[in-house]
Amino acid sequence: MDKTTPVSSMIRQNGPIKIAAWRLMMEKYQDFMTRFEHEFRARHELSANEFDVLINASAAAQVRQRDLLHSLVISRSALSRLLGKLEGRGLVTQEPDPEDQRGVLVTLTEAGAELRAEAAETNGEIILAAFSGLTDDEANEIFELVSKICPVG
Repeated sequence: MDKTTPVSSMIRQNGPIKIAAWRLMMEKYQDFMTRFEHEFRARHELSANEFDVLINASAAAQVRQRDLLHSLVISRSALSRLLGKLEGRGLVTQEPDPEDQRGVLVTLTEAGAELRAEAAETNGEIILAAFSGLTDDEANEIFELVSKICPVG
């Protein structure tokens, strides 16, 4: 089966290079997310969003649910469902915030911290494998170039 030509390549040939570059970044992002989703499920029985919650939570201190929400790209209701699922698995605890009646404090359990560390290793393996064809100088150049992109005026 022939592999389809990425849209970014077609745009590069026919359209503005800046739009092609943006599209290429989106395609690479999707490739990473597909790989993360597969590996987190296979190795840790986690979705990528569940990993995101664990990596942004703390075992050392409670974090407000609303602060977690600012670190993630999901809705409030989706976060509530994820936290309920993670709590059911014994990976986080949730308790009312004594300083804010509407707030919830989230803490990683010991099992959650262990799973977070294991999944973080998987995350690192995927990223380092993807970047293995680059030197540190090339990776630094990518970092510097992407840092110049400013999506808001």
